[in-house]
Amino acid sequence: MNITKPVRLSLPKQIANEIEKAIKNGSLKVGGKIPSEPELVKEFGVSRNTVREAVQALIQAGVLEARQGDGTYVLASERFEANILKRLSDSDMYEVYEVRLCLENEIIKLATKRRTESDIVNIKKALDKRNSIKLTAKENTDVDIEFHITIAKSSHNTILYDLYKYVSKFICNSIQQKVELSNIEESIFDQLHMELFDAICEKDCKKGQETIIKILEI
Repeated sequence: MNITKPVRLSLPKQIANEIEKAIKNGSLKVGGKIPSEPELVKEFGVSRNTVREAVQALIQAGVLEARQGDGTYVLASERFEANILKRLSDSDMYEVYEVRLCLENEIIKLATKRRTESDIVNIKKALDKRNSIKLTAKENTDVDIEFHITIAKSSHNTILYDLYKYVSKFICNSIQQKVELSNIEESIFDQLHMELFDAICEKDCKKGQETIIKILEI
């Protein structure tokens, strides 16, 4: 019998893992600044070089970003997200659109099959919020994406849900530009989203997939 010896993590890796845990549990927010180097040294009780190596590893992984003269900020919630965002940033936007279309179709398929009454309540709340907020293009885009992410959650496939969140986050700016440039009346967008919600309620996969294609083609 071959027994693999447990690998002891180096101090920098341990510190990097603790920082990642703090990001995942919300102690450190995506978009926010992490504590300064002296603060991290004091908190973890390790040397400055150890902290520096841990932070640098997370910067290289795309989880953190150092901004000269300002500090270090959280870019992603985990390395998986950072890798996905990097891959998307290296891709043609039409390829990203095709990926989103594939994800949306599968999400609707699973959501119409697996959604629970609790899911319906949450989706309806997100829909009402989406259709009631008429502010800036960014704010409208944020609530629109929140609605679609809530549907993705009702697919009850955590990998699909995570992938959709990251793709949506990446294309947020392009969706915002689309909203700003579109000549389609807002009421038409609202109606299509209500039809999508109805399809999920009725567990009508065909209607749901047809509707999401209409939404994405606008």
